[in-house]
Amino acid sequence: MVDSCFVKRLLQHIDLTASEIADIAELEREPVTFAPGQKLWEEGHKADYICIVQDGWLMSETLLEGGERQILRFYFSGELIGTASIAYDHATTTVRAVDEAQLCMFPRARLGELFARHPRLSTLFYSLGMLEVIDLNDRLRAMGRTDGKARLAHLFLAIAERLRVLTGPESTKLHVPLTQNDLADAVGLTAIHVNRLLKEMSSEGLIRRHRRELELLDEPALRRIAQFRSRRQNIDLGWFPPAQN
Repeated sequence: MVDSCFVKRLLQHIDLTASEIADIAELEREPVTFAPGQKLWEEGHKADYICIVQDGWLMSETLLEGGERQILRFYFSGELIGTASIAYDHATTTVRAVDEAQLCMFPRARLGELFARHPRLSTLFYSLGMLEVIDLNDRLRAMGRTDGKARLAHLFLAIAERLRVLTGPESTKLHVPLTQNDLADAVGLTAIHVNRLLKEMSSEGLIRRHRRELELLDEPALRRIAQFRSRRQNIDLGWFPPAQN
């Protein structure tokens, strides 16, 4: 059995060697707890750490000139935080905990050491990083070319797809600790508009939302509304180098 949720995510794509698992485990020592709302780092400030999320939700956000907030990405158990800013010595976004979160933090140099020992892991990490880019591209397309209901449907489906790596492919009930303001800032709408859309989607039998729980009642209909395309299946591994001992 594998205890690491990060390793479990990687195992969705390749069979890791014992050496690869052992070296990843070295990155997951001494987790640190962050309280809800606590910042890992702030946009523009020095940030030379990578984080593995062991538990909890986090968000990446930026402030616009008028003071409005745009949420760029959510992070869940078993995911990496910090790779988007790895080309710089400062953070390009602010990252904060949504609810209580446990993180393993390590200097970026440790990632370089891991890649030197295991080139195959570097190609996998690069591929997963490109999935983040595709996710963002799909969200931009949804925000620019679809109505509010489609934007929310796309967000819920994208969250479900990433959470199901750990909860199982048939899971329809999701723990989603987001406020209406969070949802609004993630899809470019007002909180009032989001409130109306959530009620509308509930009355149409698309979703059921109670406090921090979200249930997808009619996923085929949500997929049609959002024009949602799954991006996490059939990743091409044919170009990966062989595993190192």
